[in-house]
Amino acid sequence: MENSDLPPAVTQKASPSNCHVTAEAGCDWPAGPEKPLPSDCCGAGRASSSNCHVTAEAGCDWPVEPEKPLPSDCCGGGCVPCVMDIYAEEMRLWQEEYRSLREGKRTAQESRDPHTAGPVLSSDKYTAFRLENIQKLTFDTTSGTYVYRFHIPGDRRLGLAVGQHIILRGSVASRSVTRQYTPISSLDARGHFDVLIKVYQTGVMSRYVRTWQVGDMVEWRGPFGTFTYRANQYRHLVMVAAGTGITPMLQVARRVLGNEEDETLVRLLYACRRYQDILLKDVLDNLAAFWNFSVSYYLSQEDQKNFKPKYGDEIHHGRVDQAVLSAELPPPGSGVLVLICGTRSFNSDMEESLKALGFSQTDIFRF
Repeated sequence: MENSDLPPAVTQKASPSNCHVTAEAGCDWPAGPEKPLPSDCCGAGRASSSNCHVTAEAGCDWPVEPEKPLPSDCCGGGCVPCVMDIYAEEMRLWQEEYRSLREGKRTAQESRDPHTAGPVLSSDKYTAFRLENIQKLTFDTTSGTYVYRFHIPGDRRLGLAVGQHIILRGSVASRSVTRQYTPISSLDARGHFDVLIKVYQTGVMSRYVRTWQVGDMVEWRGPFGTFTYRANQYRHLVMVAAGTGITPMLQVARRVLGNEEDETLVRLLYACRRYQDILLKDVLDNLAAFWNFSVSYYLSQEDQKNFKPKYGDEIHHGRVDQAVLSAELPPPGSGVLVLICGTRSFNSDMEESLKALGFSQTDIFRF
């Protein structure tokens, strides 16, 4: 029996995942609720969450419809969660919020109090955290990289395991957008967590992040990620990262180096355009003080004559390619795991090169 309080699309079931198939994309997309009419407003003047917009006609808040990813947004690499999975989940949450408003209930965001609602994070509900601080790391004409610190009430931990990430949700032009980020703060940090974000002059999520000011409430959910690690599981961990792909590598490296019983050798190959683009260089310098960690920087656009690296830095001019991997990596089957994180094209190139060198899929993990 159809529920008259919901638009038809919400109650329609096309598949077990509540998806229908778009012939153009060849992929499953969740069926979306219809936009509410001004007459649907109850007139109660409920407080809006950070992911709501105000309908001027009705003067009431309604959840913002999630933005549908393009078919090209999926890399096909089997990411967990995939952008398509995230969209399906966002649609489910949107439908729940819509139902709550129609029934006169509080939304999922309004009902969660981080002081009393159990775990700090939830994988199926968003929790708003207050932005405490913004630190600029790099800036040029096209982008800037910043570290954003968020407050965790009650001096509690965020609750992530090593290698896990969280999902940010924002509203841009009356559409809901999401992106995945790996916190760079220690997993044991209390009372706060830090996220490194590269903000572009163009880009949907960047438009939202650029509006942030200290004191704003920002919505996150999680944790997500399938990476698992135990001490001395591998003899070698080789990390191949580009740009902001350094963030999950920091988590893993800290876990290894923070355990005196773990004798795993950690080698980081970090690809950047220029020396000044190396992110969190001071953190990497501190890690390099450990006997079982080393890092090599590969700079693709640096002026070789007019830059001054820090004494002791291992600098290479050029890109990380198959020849570099062949020279750097132990042979396959020698207890090595290769971790990859960068742009979509970087990840694909690295994985292809590794397989050409004889590494199997079980020897590779792509964040």
